[in-house]
Amino acid sequence: MAMTFDTRRAVQRLMEAGVDDREADAIVETMGDATSPLVTHDILRAEFAAFRAEMRAEMYALQLRLAAFAIGLAAVAVAIVKLT
Repeated sequence: MAMTFDTRRAVQRLMEAGVDDREADAIVETMGDATSPLVTHDILRAEFAAFRAEMRAEMYALQLRLAAFAIGLAAVAVAIVKLT
């Protein structure tokens, strides 16, 4: 479950504690900036799944290129055998 940060309530609490409204806004904005890059488990899981799918696609493409190379190499070997 993702937790949310109630910025409005945070500003109110700071003001109730004696911080003026501009300072309270600045503090809460700074806190929001500092915590925004945090990643949840669900985000990590989704990013990893996308990365894994991309890697599978890359591996499949590499296998196809390798198979094409092997077929080309076999064709060259056949041509050399026919020439001798």
